Amino acid sequence: MPSDQNYPTAPLTRRLAALAYDGLILVALYIILGGLLVTLISKLAEGGDDMLRLSPATAASLFYIICFLYYSHSWRRGGQTVGMKSWRIKVISEYKPEVTLSQCMLRSAIGFFSILAAGLGFLWMLFDKKQQTWHDKASMTRVIYLPKNMD
Repeated sequence: MPSDQNYPTAPLTRRLAALAYDGLILVALYIILGGLLVTLISKLAEGGDDMLRLSPATAASLFYIICFLYYSHSWRRGGQTVGMKSWRIKVISEYKPEVTLSQCMLRSAIGFFSILAAGLGFLWMLFDKKQQTWHDKASMTRVIYLPKNMD
């Protein structure tokens, strides 16, 4: 079996398709978390504390934390999220045997920023010699395309 380093870089279309699949999972997680938070806040507010409100900054932080936990857990346990498995792509470390927590932190933070920057971090790979996105470069990782006979 060839080393993961020898596989080709995954094309942008596969990455975006996997991102869309994972987005559906994240929406489900946000709905569950939202329901729990509303229940918790309403129970705490019954005591008359009107100060219990979720600020936009706190909501954005929770949004990012859920993303980070989902992606980092998946990347550290085999290099693939559910969406990545469906599209046969995988995150690998360029210089280490496995993706580390610090690489996951960089990758998710820069990836989040890439999306907020109108997807420019993803589109960057179309012009990069190594076909790397901003988050690939920052975290020293690669997203590879796995051939069909890997299953």
